[in-house]
Amino acid sequence: MYDGKPYYFNTSVLKVWSYKILRYGLILGLTYLYYICWQWNKVVGILLAILFAYCVGGVISLVVHYLIYAFTSPKIVAGNPQVLENKIPEDVMVVFFRPIFAKSNPEMDTLLTSMELDINNNRSAGGDQKYLVIDNTRDLNVREYTRKRIHQLQEKYGQDKVFYLHRNHKCDFFKKVGILHDAIMLIYEGWTRPKTYTSEKWAQATAGTRNPDEPIWDEIIGDVKALGIEDSVEDILKGKDVKVTKSSNFKIAVVCDADNFWQEQEFLKIASKVLNPDNEGFVIYQPSIEIVNPRENRFIYLTYLARRMYEFEPIARWRLFGFSPFYGKGVFNLPQYVDQVIKTEWLNPLKAASHDFQEALRAWCVLCEDAFIYERTFSNKLSELKRAAQWGWGDLETVRQFLFKKFQPGRKAHLFVLLRGLITCLVYDVWLVLSVILWQTHLMVPRHPVLLWVTLTTVVILSIIVPKFLAPWVDRKKKRLFSHNLQEFDKPCAVILKQGVYELVISNLIHKLDLIYKPWAFVQNLIKQIQNKPFVWKTGAMGELETQNMSPLQVYRALWPAPVIGVVILGLIFNGWISNFIAFVLLPYYSSFLLGPYFIWYTARGFENK
Repeated sequence: MYDGKPYYFNTSVLKVWSYKILRYGLILGLTYLYYICWQWNKVVGILLAILFAYCVGGVISLVVHYLIYAFTSPKIVAGNPQVLENKIPEDVMVVFFRPIFAKSNPEMDTLLTSMELDINNNRSAGGDQKYLVIDNTRDLNVREYTRKRIHQLQEKYGQDKVFYLHRNHKCDFFKKVGILHDAIMLIYEGWTRPKTYTSEKWAQATAGTRNPDEPIWDEIIGDVKALGIEDSVEDILKGKDVKVTKSSNFKIAVVCDADNFWQEQEFLKIASKVLNPDNEGFVIYQPSIEIVNPRENRFIYLTYLARRMYEFEPIARWRLFGFSPFYGKGVFNLPQYVDQVIKTEWLNPLKAASHDFQEALRAWCVLCEDAFIYERTFSNKLSELKRAAQWGWGDLETVRQFLFKKFQPGRKAHLFVLLRGLITCLVYDVWLVLSVILWQTHLMVPRHPVLLWVTLTTVVILSIIVPKFLAPWVDRKKKRLFSHNLQEFDKPCAVILKQGVYELVISNLIHKLDLIYKPWAFVQNLIKQIQNKPFVWKTGAMGELETQNMSPLQVYRALWPAPVIGVVILGLIFNGWISNFIAFVLLPYYSSFLLGPYFIWYTARGFENK
C-alpha cells in the first residue's frame, strides 16, 4: 500500500551501497593494474590513470548492470485489476496530446497517421478519450493542410473526439512544452490567457510572450463542450474566462511525438496503473519504447539490434533505484503533474531543451516494464549525429543546472549518465591521443607488458561480449513482459552470434566517427551556452529530410573532417612517424574515419530483398 512516500524509499540502502562498492571497486582495481603496468612520470601516470578510470567506468557499468538485469526479477508497477478487467471507467477523461511545430505537410501527415492508429488501437480501452493536435506552425500551407485532415478525421470519429488547437504567435512560448502546458490548463482549469511564467522573474525568458491579457489560442476546431468547457470557442479565442466541468474527471494525459503510437491493449496497462490508488505518488509513467520499422533499412536494423543489446542498462537501473528517466513520450497522472510541474514553474524556459528528464527530477517517474509504445528512429547515421548535437545541448543545460544539487540515488545516477554521454568521447580522445604520443616518444614504456595486455584485452572483450552476445542470450531465456511481432527474442544462438558480429563490425565502422563529431558538438554547445546564445531547435523530421537520399560523395563532404584525419594518420604511418605496432592498434579508428562515410551511405539504403 502506498504510504505517502516516494517510491525510492522502498529501495534498499544496502543494495545501493553494495552496487556502488562493487562498481567503484572494479574501476579502481582495473585502474591500479593499468597504472602499475607502465614506467612513466608520476604526474603523467596519474593524469592518464584518471582518464582511463573514467573510460573504463562505462564498461564496468555495463558488466554490473548486466548482472543486475540477469539475476533480478522485473519490478512491476501494479495496475488496478478492475480497470484491466472492465476497461477505463467511462467518466474518466483521457486526453492524448500531440504537440508539434510542423514545417511541412509530411511532418503533419506523420503525426495524424500515428494519431489515427491510436484512435483505432485504443477503442477497446474505454474511458472518455480525446485526441488533440496542438500546433504553432506559421506556415499557412501546412495549416490549411492540417485543417483538411482534421476535418476528415472528425467526419470518421466525431468532433467530440478529434480536436485541433493552434496557438497565437504572440504567445509563442517554450515551444512544445509551453504549448502542452497551455492546452492542459485550458481543459483542466479553463485558462485562456497565460497564468504561469508571468512574473518579472521570467521576463527575460518569456520576451513578452506571456502577456496575461493576450489570448493564448487563435484557432480551435472541435466540440469544446466535449472537453468539459461550457463556453464557446469564440470565448476561448477572445481570452475570456471559461468554466470547465470535467476537471475532476481529467485524470490521465498522454503525450506523444509525431511518430509514436500504442499497440492495442498497451495503453490500457498503463492507464490501470495510473488509476491504482496505491500509485498515487507516481506522476509520470514511462513505457518501454520499441522501433516499429526495424527492417526499413540497414541502419535502422543496426539501431534495432543495438537497442536489444543495450536496453538492459536502463532496466537494471530501474530495478535498482525504482526510478526511470522520462523520454518525452508517456502518461501523466494529470492532477499530480499539474501541481508538481506546471504550477510550480519548475522548468526554466531558457535552460530546458531536455525538458523531459528535468520534469522527472521534480515529478517521480516510473518505468513500465510490461508495456510499450512504438516509435520510428533515425534512418541514417548523419541524421543521428545532427539530432545528437541538439540533444547534447539540452543534456548540457540539465547537467550544468542540476549535477551538484542533492537528489535521490536514481535521479543522481541519471545525471551522471547524461554527463557521461556528453564527455566520454572527448575524454577517450584525450586519453588515446596522449597515450599514442607518449608511447611513441618513449615517455611511457610498458613495465609489465603481459599484465598490461591482459588488462586491456579484458576490458575490450567485456565491452563486446556482455552487450552483443550475453544480453541477447539472457533475453532469449527470460523473455520480456510484453510481446509483438517485431521482437525477435526467440533466436537460436547461431543467429545471436551472427547478429552480434554484424553489429560489431558495421557499428565500429560508423560509430567510431562519434569520436570526432560528438566532442566538437559538445565544445560548440558549451561555448554557445557560456555566451548565452539562443538554442535553435530543428525537428527530427527536418533532420531526416536534410540527410535522406544523399550520394556517397555528399556524405563525404558533410563529414569531411573524418577522412582528412584518416589520411593524416596514414601519412604519419607511411612516413615512419608511427610505429607498425601502434598503427595496428589504431587500425579500427582510421579505418572508420576513411570508410565510415561510405558505410553511412550504405546502411541508409533499404534491404535489397524484403
